[in-house]
Amino acid sequence: MSYLQNIEKRQRRSLVRDALFATFVALATIVSVTTVAQAVLASATAVHR
Repeated sequence: MSYLQNIEKRQRRSLVRDALFATFVALATIVSVTTVAQAVLASATAVHR
C-alpha cells in the first residue's frame, strides 16, 4: 500500500467516524428536546388542574 493510499484510507475512516458521531449527537438532541417538551407539557397540565 502506498503512502497516498494509506492517507486516503485513514481519511475515509475518519469520515465514517465523524458521521457516526454526528448521528449520535443528533439522536441525543432529539431525545433531550422530546424529554424537555414532555416535562413542560406535564407541568402545564399540572398547573391547570
